[in-house]
Amino acid sequence: MRAFGRQPLVLRLIHHHSQPTVLASLVLTLALVSDSVLYLLLPLYFADFGLTLIWVGVLLSANRFVRLLINPWLLPWFERFGPRTAMLQAVALATLASLAFLMLASPWVLLLARLLWGMAYALMRLGCLHYATHEPERRMTNLGWYTSLQEVGPLSVLLVAPLLVEYISIEAVLLLASGLCLVALLPALALPRARADAQAPAKARFPWPTAWHRLTFVTCLLFDGVWTVVLAPLLVLAGWSTAAALAMTAWLLVAKRLFNMLVGVASIRVSHWVSERLLLGVSVALMLLAGGLMAVTQVLWSSVFAIVGHGLYMILVPKRLSDEALSDHDRHHSLNGFTFWRDLAAAVGALLASFLLAWQATTLFYGLLTGLVVLMLLVARYGVTSSTSFWSGSK
Repeated sequence: MRAFGRQPLVLRLIHHHSQPTVLASLVLTLALVSDSVLYLLLPLYFADFGLTLIWVGVLLSANRFVRLLINPWLLPWFERFGPRTAMLQAVALATLASLAFLMLASPWVLLLARLLWGMAYALMRLGCLHYATHEPERRMTNLGWYTSLQEVGPLSVLLVAPLLVEYISIEAVLLLASGLCLVALLPALALPRARADAQAPAKARFPWPTAWHRLTFVTCLLFDGVWTVVLAPLLVLAGWSTAAALAMTAWLLVAKRLFNMLVGVASIRVSHWVSERLLLGVSVALMLLAGGLMAVTQVLWSSVFAIVGHGLYMILVPKRLSDEALSDHDRHHSLNGFTFWRDLAAAVGALLASFLLAWQATTLFYGLLTGLVVLMLLVARYGVTSSTSFWSGSK
């Protein structure tokens, strides 16, 4: 980690086993600004980009679907080039994707840019998880750094971008986002170079789900993909005005990111003082409670429990998967599977939510899926399961 000679004072204050995680997380959060800003600008200013409303949905979902398509080849690519080179490649792709929107090219060029961004994000996320879980004794602390720092960029967008658009211009926001992608090169270049590894890169294969991956898919379907879309409409159906429902939805989405950041910060400081197994049980219990409340249309309380339960789950499960892995390759494969099933749940959930609302079947869906989670837990606890079961293994 001597790419720039003497390290900055702030970095020297961080434990040396956490420094690569911090650098990788800074790369991700800086680049994420160029993605997050589009979710604010495109739905409102699509005409300024020369787009129709249909193109907005296509562009904002394309990056998710390309991550699903390239997933079997992502790990072989990552292991062939190594984490540092993969992060540098990701920054280059993210910068190109951001500049395309600044130039306001044709919709097809913007679609290509979103596909490039999806590839960039997949590499950055896998790189962050690699560095965060590389040192077994620092995994919970490093996952805390990763979880907290990755939220800084998107939260800044929510707070700053509307003011910049109001008082300066849309182009200024896009230029700032592209500039931050270039700034991300600095922490990427400061990442340590990989040691020589005699192990051959992985072969492309589909990430078949383990027990944890299956549970991740269902919980992310409930409390990420579907929840984000149906939240405001369900509040309106519960008697809220449209303006109040939109305001509360915005506050809950901000609260979700703030809680994730808080969990990350807490993990850095107190990870050795708490029982991870207990917290994991609490997180699943809270999500079950949230699903049950959603099934009886208690949307607001359900959302509060979902934010807490899902936030805890998403930092604890990568730690558990890493602890259960027998080698670095197994760890990479398991973490790659975790991100695949999370992405699939988000993509499927966003599409499914519109049908659930149209059919007025949202509460029934939450009731059935919550029951399915209970069944999965009972089978894992009392049935015949693989070695990668829910509650066996490390603490």
